[in-house]
Amino acid sequence: MPAEFLKHPSPSPERCASCDSDRCNNLSSLNEFYGKTLGSYIIRLTIRSSCMVVKDIQAAEKFFREVVGVPNFVKMENLRAEELEGTYYGRPATNSFHLYMAASGESLIELIQPVSGQSIFDDYLKKHPEGGVQHIAYIVPEAELDKAISELTNKGYPVITSLRLPVAKVAFFDTYKEIGVVTEFNWCN
Repeated sequence: MPAEFLKHPSPSPERCASCDSDRCNNLSSLNEFYGKTLGSYIIRLTIRSSCMVVKDIQAAEKFFREVVGVPNFVKMENLRAEELEGTYYGRPATNSFHLYMAASGESLIELIQPVSGQSIFDDYLKKHPEGGVQHIAYIVPEAELDKAISELTNKGYPVITSLRLPVAKVAFFDTYKEIGVVTEFNWCN
């Protein structure tokens, strides 16, 4: 994203050390602000994907394919959490779900439909029956994943679900109150 689109967040941004402005486009100032508020890992991460939890994954995939023009979703159906070392709020998970993924530029679009059992995806649909963006995923280097997870949990953001998917090891954090969605850290194979 070009720097001219970057702005300090409201309502009380810090002043830029370079230009003494509270509405600066200086990326280093923005990184400094986020580093102080969100932690050192957030500013070094790359957004990997945004995930929509939906009640009908085939209808959602059809929309992205026919209306938006996103072809070639990889489809993983009936994934069982117990086979993926899944947890749900610290306990072994016993749910299943469908996961469709497609490339969109340098990131992925994920669609998830809960199939059975209790999960953060099922919880989301109970609160938002129409579905919607449930989480944003960030790539973490493999060597730093455990440290990144510890840093976020130590700051009061518990792991609410973890999985070892065929394509990635993932941890989901409860950041609903702060940003309206779950935050996912993942390391991809």
